Amino acid sequence: MRCALVALLCCACAGSTVPAAEVLSIADAAARVEQLSFNLPPPLARGFRERAVEALKPRYPDIARKLAPAAEPAPASASGTPPQPTGQGAAITQEMRRMRGLPTDADRARLAIKLAGEVRLLPGGAEKLALAQVIGSLTTEGDLGKEALSAVAETIFEAAHQTTPDPSPYIQLALLIRYEHIPAPGSDPGLDAADAVLALRELIIAGNDFSLSALDGKTYTLSGLRGKVVLINFWATWCGPCRKELPDMEKLYKQYAPTGFLVLGISDEEREKVAPFVQKEGYTFPILLDPGGKVNEAFAVSGVPKSFLFDRKGRLVSEAIDMRTERQFRDMLKLAGLD
Repeated sequence: MRCALVALLCCACAGSTVPAAEVLSIADAAARVEQLSFNLPPPLARGFRERAVEALKPRYPDIARKLAPAAEPAPASASGTPPQPTGQGAAITQEMRRMRGLPTDADRARLAIKLAGEVRLLPGGAEKLALAQVIGSLTTEGDLGKEALSAVAETIFEAAHQTTPDPSPYIQLALLIRYEHIPAPGSDPGLDAADAVLALRELIIAGNDFSLSALDGKTYTLSGLRGKVVLINFWATWCGPCRKELPDMEKLYKQYAPTGFLVLGISDEEREKVAPFVQKEGYTFPILLDPGGKVNEAFAVSGVPKSFLFDRKGRLVSEAIDMRTERQFRDMLKLAGLD
């Protein structure tokens, strides 16, 4: 299959504006997703290929068609519609609702570790997996530390093995390992396939370009910013975690702008919502409007906040899958040569 994909794209790139080397890298990455899916249970293999096809379609429709599984109804996911929590599950849910209101990341980390342990005591099934994944989503908001992230990852890993195969927990685990830099909780072919999907997405995102207008009317084109370190942050006025990290980005922008650092905040909301908010808060870095969410879609942004960091050569060097603190942003900037 890999040879077929490469051959297909070698022909398709003739007359294309997509560089041949980039096309071959994408073809290789797509072939790896398929290769790692071969020995997985059919529902899981299908799910990973569908995730890859979704990422490929906008820019690489020929590869997407080649990789797409046969047209047939996908089996219902056991974790797609979990039952309402009861008993201990309901108590855990109530505790989870407290997490965002706790005063410090250390407090949230302690609660995450406690809840992860309680979820591990539940019987395997859709409820256990759903609770584990919700805790995982909450634990990436801010700087809760490796101990909390690892405890949650272990819980998701265990729950994923106790229910019907579904790609979502493996994708979530791969995100934690790849972007939160925690060790894998175990060896699993599903986790390998999930990481291959993320690697494919990275290659596609790294080749993205866009031109968007800022609130002040100036147009910014990503490819025209070579020579600068560029942090792209997708956000929304209604997003609580976004509101928490925006002041840290403003601080870093003011500090590093003289060295060639640029923050681009991208919102797909209406100007009438964005402009008053930015003016009230006094943010000075460019705020770009993405009507229709086309750039959000190109960067596979399914939730905000989400950030991407490009170095001076235009290479994607880091991603943030959730809210970051000033310290975490500084760690990202080091990867682009800012210190």
